[in-house]
Amino acid sequence: MEWLKGIFDRILSVFPRILILSPFEGGIRVTFGKYLKVLPPGWYLYWGLIQKVYWVETQTQVVDLRNQSIQTKDGQSIVVSGAIQYSIKNVQYVFCNVQDFDKALETLSLGIILEFVKNRTLEECQDIGALKSEILRGIKEAARGWGLKIEKVFITDLSKTRNIRLLTNKFNTEI
Repeated sequence: MEWLKGIFDRILSVFPRILILSPFEGGIRVTFGKYLKVLPPGWYLYWGLIQKVYWVETQTQVVDLRNQSIQTKDGQSIVVSGAIQYSIKNVQYVFCNVQDFDKALETLSLGIILEFVKNRTLEECQDIGALKSEILRGIKEAARGWGLKIEKVFITDLSKTRNIRLLTNKFNTEI
């Protein structure tokens, strides 16, 4: 049955298709895999045989930062988590300059948090305002050219913790 669907899709690709982008969406149309056109909200005809269309929601979004266990400069273990609020300002850059911008924002943020905490004492890390401004500055700098507007940083958890790390080698087995 899948082969029949494939044949049907190929036949339909000869005819133009309609794409409607809502006021909170933006897109790009790629023709012959080479020519790119930015599509603001509206309706468009495209030819599936020679064109591909990609779209994304452009309104404010939030990416959650998972809990991260970090050791401070003075040897204290803390856990930090947060969120990043952003919106899409340039659809072309979002599709052409970064792959999976949500994951990239999360990974960058966690790296910036790690650098901030490991170079400060526990007392210095309690300054949440400084942590938020450092993350915001670092992400804005790192994500320049991605087509994103980084709006706000939230710290949802910052607390002292006790870490127990088990050293294991699951690949070391005797025969």
